[in-house]
Amino acid sequence: MRLRRNLVFGLCLIFFGLPGSAAGEEIRYRVRIDGVPDREMRRELEAASVMRSLENRPPLSEVQLRRRARRDPPLYQEVLRSRGFYAAEIETVFELDRRRPRVRFVVDRGEPYTLRHVRIVDAESGQTLSRPDRDELELGPEHPAEAGRILDAEERLLMRLRAEGRPFPAVVEREVVVVHAARAVDVTFRVRRGEILSFGTVTFEGLERTDPAFLERKIPWERGDQYDGDLVRLARRRFLGADLFSTLRVLTVDEPDDEGLLPIRVEVSERKPRSVTLAGGYRNDQGWWSLAGWEHRNFLRRGERLSLEYGVSEEGFGGEIVFRRPDVRRVDQTLTLRASQEVEDTRAYESERVGLLAVFDRPLVWGWHGDAGLGYRYSSVSDAQGTRDFSLAYLPLGLSRDGSDDTLDPRRGYRISVGAAPYVDVPDGELFFVKSRVSGTLYQRLLRSPEIDWAGRAALAVIAGEARNAIPTDERYFTGGGGSLRGYPYQTVGPLEDGVPTGGRSMILLSQELRWRLGDSFGITAFLDGGAVTEEVWFDETVDDFRWGAGLGLRYFTPVGPLRLDFAVPLNRRREIDDPWQFYVSLGQAF
Repeated sequence: MRLRRNLVFGLCLIFFGLPGSAAGEEIRYRVRIDGVPDREMRRELEAASVMRSLENRPPLSEVQLRRRARRDPPLYQEVLRSRGFYAAEIETVFELDRRRPRVRFVVDRGEPYTLRHVRIVDAESGQTLSRPDRDELELGPEHPAEAGRILDAEERLLMRLRAEGRPFPAVVEREVVVVHAARAVDVTFRVRRGEILSFGTVTFEGLERTDPAFLERKIPWERGDQYDGDLVRLARRRFLGADLFSTLRVLTVDEPDDEGLLPIRVEVSERKPRSVTLAGGYRNDQGWWSLAGWEHRNFLRRGERLSLEYGVSEEGFGGEIVFRRPDVRRVDQTLTLRASQEVEDTRAYESERVGLLAVFDRPLVWGWHGDAGLGYRYSSVSDAQGTRDFSLAYLPLGLSRDGSDDTLDPRRGYRISVGAAPYVDVPDGELFFVKSRVSGTLYQRLLRSPEIDWAGRAALAVIAGEARNAIPTDERYFTGGGGSLRGYPYQTVGPLEDGVPTGGRSMILLSQELRWRLGDSFGITAFLDGGAVTEEVWFDETVDDFRWGAGLGLRYFTPVGPLRLDFAVPLNRRREIDDPWQFYVSLGQAF
C-alpha cells in the first residue's frame, strides 16, 4: 500500500508539479551562463546545453524543469575539462519568480591545469623513447592541458615518425592522468612506430584529360628514396596547385611490393577544364563597365591555361589573350605570355595601345614569390601636349608575399608587394625612366561577436629618370575613383591644368575599413581613403594637396567574392571639380 501511495505521489509531481504550480502550465524559461568571460568558450557551453536546445519545448512543471537542468552541468564539465579546467564548479540557480523564469548556471572555472610530464613509449617493447621536442609537439609546462592541444600533439608526433621513413605509425593508446594536487596533467603516448620503408612506384587513377607525365614531374622523390611524410604532403600540394582536380587523394598501399618498396597511389577526379566569366559594375564618375572572358585550364594536357578576356566601358574598350605554361625549366616556375590591345578615352588623355609581355614567376624562400619578364608596348597618346607615339621596351621585376587567409575575401593576415620596371624607348633609347611601387595591406579581427574586422592599406609609387612631361601620359600616376581614392572623380586627385588631370611622378595612397558581417550573406563597411599625386618624385610640398574621402558600403557575399556597393563623399571637396558624392558597384573587396 505504501509503495502504491509513493508511486501515485511521484506521478503527480511529474505531471502536475509542486504545490502552487498550475497543472499542465508551460514554463517558458530562459538560460544564462555566468562566470565565463571567454566568448568562444561560452559559445561552446551554449552549444552543449540541453536546456538551450529545448527552450522551444518548455516543460509542463517545475519538476520537469529541474530534471532537465540537471543534465547540463556534466556536459559543461566535459567542455571545461577539454579546455584544461579540471577543478571547475557549476552552481545551478533557479529564478522562477520572474515574469519569465530563468535558469542561471554560475561557472567557477578555477585555475587551468597545465601539462607536466609527456612520455612517448614504444607499444611493443615498453621502452620509453627519446624525449620529444616540446617546441615541435607544443607540449610543455607553460601550456594549458587542453584536449585539442593534446590531440594536435598526437598528430604532430605521427608526422614526425612519418618523416623518419615510417609510413604506418599509430598511437595505440593515449593515457591522460590528472594530478589534482599539483593542478597538472601527465600524458603518455604509446606508439607503434612501424618499419622504415622506401618509395616504390607511383600510379595515377582517374586521369582522363591530363598527361600523367605532367604530374610525375611534380613528384619530389625518386623511386628507392626513404619514405618521408613531408614529401608526400609536398607532392599533394603540388598536384592541387595545378588547379585541375575537384578531388585528390595520395594513398600509401598497405603492403610493400615484391622488392620491399612502398607503392603510392594517387586518386583524382578531374574538374571541367573550361569556364566562362561575365562581370560588370557601375561608378558614377566612370559609368558602366562590363567584362566577358573564357578560359581553358588544361589546354595542352599539361596544365597549360589559355584565357581570352574583353571589356567595354564608357571610357573605352580592350582585351587580352593570356597563355600560362607551368613547370617551365623547373617545377613551380610558370611562364606567362600576354598580348593586349586597349583604347582609352579619359578626362586626362586619349590612348590607343598594344602590348606584348613574357613573365617568369616562381615561389622563393620564406613564402615570398618573385617574377621577372620582358615586355613591349606601342601607344599613341593624345593630351594637352598634342599627339605623340611611343615605342617602349620594359623589364618588370617584382616580389610579393601573401600571408592572408583568403584570396577573394581576406579577414586575417597581410599582403606585401614590391615592384619596379625600367622603360626605354626603342630603338633610339632617348627616353628612359623607372616605375616603382611598394604596397602593403593588413587584415585584423577586432571582435568575434559581433564579427568586426579591420583592413588597412598603404601604397607608395614613384617614377624616376625623366621630367613629367616627357613620360607618356598613360604611364603617369593618377588617383581618385572606386579603385583607389573613393569620393573623388576618376583620376582627378593630383596636378590639374584648367581642370584637366595631368598625372604625376609620385603617388601615395592610404586606406582603412571597418568590416562588420551581418550573418553569412551581408556586411556593412565604413571606410576612410586618403591620397595625393605630385609632379615631383618626393612629397615635400603635398600636405595641402592630400585628399581624404569617407563613406559607407554594403557587401553581399557570393561564392566568387563579395558584391561591393560603396557610397563615398569627399572630405576636402573642390567645388568646381568634385561632386558631393560618388557611388560604386563592383565585385570583390576594395583591397
